[in-house]
Amino acid sequence: LTYFVHKILNMASVRPISASKPSEHLLKQRLPPASSSTSALSQRKVTLNKKPPIVVSATPTSRQKSGRMSSKESPIGPIASPVKLNPSNTSTPTNSTVLITDKMASTTLDNVPPTRSHSSLSYSGNSSISLVDSVSNKSVEVKPNHINKASSSSLNTLINSQFTLESFDTVRTIGTGTFGRVQLVYHRDSKKYYALKTMSIKRIIESKQTEHVQNEKHILSKINHPFLVRLYWTTHTNSLVYLLLDYLPGGELFQMMRKREKFDSKTAMFYASEVLLGLDYLHHLDILYRDLKPENILIDGKGHIRLVDFGFAKETKERTFTLCGTVDYLAPEVIQNRGHHKASDWWAFGILIYEMLAGYPPFYDADQFVAYQKIICGKIDFPRHFDYAAKQLLRKILHTDQAQRLGSAKDGGEEIKREQWFIAISWTDVYEQKIEPPIKPIVTSEGDTANFDTYDEFDIKLTPQAAKYEVQLFKDF
Repeated sequence: LTYFVHKILNMASVRPISASKPSEHLLKQRLPPASSSTSALSQRKVTLNKKPPIVVSATPTSRQKSGRMSSKESPIGPIASPVKLNPSNTSTPTNSTVLITDKMASTTLDNVPPTRSHSSLSYSGNSSISLVDSVSNKSVEVKPNHINKASSSSLNTLINSQFTLESFDTVRTIGTGTFGRVQLVYHRDSKKYYALKTMSIKRIIESKQTEHVQNEKHILSKINHPFLVRLYWTTHTNSLVYLLLDYLPGGELFQMMRKREKFDSKTAMFYASEVLLGLDYLHHLDILYRDLKPENILIDGKGHIRLVDFGFAKETKERTFTLCGTVDYLAPEVIQNRGHHKASDWWAFGILIYEMLAGYPPFYDADQFVAYQKIICGKIDFPRHFDYAAKQLLRKILHTDQAQRLGSAKDGGEEIKREQWFIAISWTDVYEQKIEPPIKPIVTSEGDTANFDTYDEFDIKLTPQAAKYEVQLFKDF
């Protein structure tokens, strides 16, 4: 079996991962393809743990076609724990996630049952509280059209007040994962709703994900953009770490795609333009997102997007060798372990546009190794309804050579904005959210949870306490 695995890898020009080579891998697999785009998306949704940073997906047909493994992860981002990867098992289950850090290789299986009930948030043990200043740190280059401008005035005024765990009432769980869960909470003092991401310290350490969690907090604390989720506060107890984030009641873009199968050009262009500004902002801060997919794009109450889940994001000016993301969205250089940077985010951006227009990703296959071969080959089959401008854009942005890929030049996102497909877009209007969203989510109140799945509730007080030295690792929370 090992012989055939290596043979397949060699055929695809994919170099096997070496334990001695610094490389980090986190892959999540989608559901198998269906005969129609509708089935592809629907199958993509599974009641499994949401995301480990990396996901490997194939191109789904129909709902399945458009569906990667339904990594229906927590609204604030998937939480996953890696399990040791068995080299003899070449067929990765459709709902499995593979994570390989610089010093080890591991895989994560997603399994999360949904159900819900109301509960109140309480905790025991000593807790330390730290406020997050998301405007400090690196300054951002301001373009004439304000695309990359970070406005400190947009920060929630509560950033200057003292949050305590006792000041929140838990409404219900809106997402679960291997490390913990995301809960909708109500802050009594401000009378506002937030998403509280809670993660077990012991589970994080056992899964060797300490660095990822610390990195997520670091990046969230320094970004401030209308199309990126905001972090307001962090804390920890002897058993859990907490991240207080925006609550976005519109649900996932993925869910909208499942309901509509595919978007028309105008709708896809609206979401793509907002995602583009978010990615371009991150790149100006030398932050690689590395996990773009519809499941990680949430919709606010008015219909605008926010990128969430920064567990795989990385701040670096150099190439990275981390294999992370969803299989359907992996760039060729990521699969071949040739080192990647911002161009890989733009590849994923191209996959997103294709999936929104077609209803499924361009290189999907139920067999992840076949999907790898398709990605490396880079041959794109366009449905008949794709217009010329969309085809031209996708051919340039899905170029297998990252050096020649649209967006890889110094001006990055600016190069993509000049393409014909975006010619009618006013980027200043996009940034200022003056463009009317094509789809308005049904939200009856600020705390409406109708657009999220239901989950079994769990008393977080029962979370096992970590050792003192383990808790110390999260002293900055």
